[in-house]
Amino acid sequence: MSVACGLEAVAIVRCESAHSRGAREQEGWLATLDAAVGGREPVTKAGRSRIGAIKQALSNARGPLGVLAAVSFVSSLGIGVMLPLLPLYAVSLGATPLQLGLMTGGFALMNTVGQLLAGVYIDRGGSLRVVRLGTGVYAAANALIATVHDASALIGFRGMAGLGTGADQIGSRIYLARIARAERMGFVNGVLGSAGAAGTVLGPAFGGTVVALFDLRAPFVIVAVTSTLALGGLLTLAMPKGEPAPATTDTGSMFNRPVITLLLANTLLATGFGGFITTYAPFATQIRGWSTFEVGLLFTAAGAGAVAFGAGLGLFADKTGRRRLAIVATIPASLMGLGIVFDLAHPLLYALMFIAGGGMAGFTASWFALLNEAAPKGRKGRTIGVVSALSNVGTIAGALGASALWQLVGLPYSLVLASGFILTAGLALVALPSDGRPVRSLALVEPALDPSAGS
Repeated sequence: MSVACGLEAVAIVRCESAHSRGAREQEGWLATLDAAVGGREPVTKAGRSRIGAIKQALSNARGPLGVLAAVSFVSSLGIGVMLPLLPLYAVSLGATPLQLGLMTGGFALMNTVGQLLAGVYIDRGGSLRVVRLGTGVYAAANALIATVHDASALIGFRGMAGLGTGADQIGSRIYLARIARAERMGFVNGVLGSAGAAGTVLGPAFGGTVVALFDLRAPFVIVAVTSTLALGGLLTLAMPKGEPAPATTDTGSMFNRPVITLLLANTLLATGFGGFITTYAPFATQIRGWSTFEVGLLFTAAGAGAVAFGAGLGLFADKTGRRRLAIVATIPASLMGLGIVFDLAHPLLYALMFIAGGGMAGFTASWFALLNEAAPKGRKGRTIGVVSALSNVGTIAGALGASALWQLVGLPYSLVLASGFILTAGLALVALPSDGRPVRSLALVEPALDPSAGS
């Protein structure tokens, strides 16, 4: 019996037995999963069942994807903690309603600035450096938030946290794009999205528990500590070969047709999301008589769906076509507003929101993979950073547009319009050329790491 062995750059040894075709396909599936989470050991005989392989691969999550997933989780956990608690903390410091608005708007604005700056810097300074810097800024901001004594300082440090979060978001995606194989970009982005969704889901409960045990400052101290630990993990990673990159000679426009199409699709999705979050809670409580607990539970269902399906849908997109999956993924989310307007039974709405959350995670994973392919070589960092930042305008436009329509004709029409924008986001991707069925590969990670550049 012949055995072919390959040693990958992240020290994964893969051996493929020359059995039947089915055995080879299963071995390839195991190799993909093991490499995706950065496993350091080959899949053993005991781990050849799919459940055993998952357990073994997850237990070995020590590679780049595992570290970046931890960073995404910690960052989202901080956001989840702050969403319900930050207004209470600000009020305890004497914040006015205007200052509360500035605190929220400042974070969003600085998040966009962080994405733009990260995109401009990455192509020359390196993606890993951006992730490290963003994580460090985020950790410092949370530590400072825990020490403030007036609302003005809180607004400033909250903006600082937004700057670090924006740099993290872009740097993490670009780093993975430079070390992962192109045919598995959907999967790695799906894992990153699922980790972030897990932090968002657990954040409010975590923050509430900590406050009950200590005080309103304690959650921010904990997030600062966990962010610092995540930064320690980032310092162990090696830079991709070629980072920092030399000055590029690529002078072509980064806004080619596929990039513009993807920008349009994500902006439409953000517009629908902005309209939905602006009008959903008022409609549910004022017109349908929901409790605040029921309103929050629906968002929790969406987060749980993203955790459950994000990585799986990313892998499915890699195998069957990312454009196709992104188009289909918007359908459940577009039905959410309609379901609330037509007063579907609560269990059906929760189930639909669970599926919609998974669909949005699949859309995001596919969208980032498609954007990585469409971005001009040598300008990927700038393209992804700028496109991601510009898409944020959609959230603002959606919120303002839904509010205006609410005042003019009523809440139901605002929710229906938001649903229409979400559906249109998927339809916009029809303008992209079909990416077909990507070529299979046994491994996920390319030999693209420079072990000597880890510091």
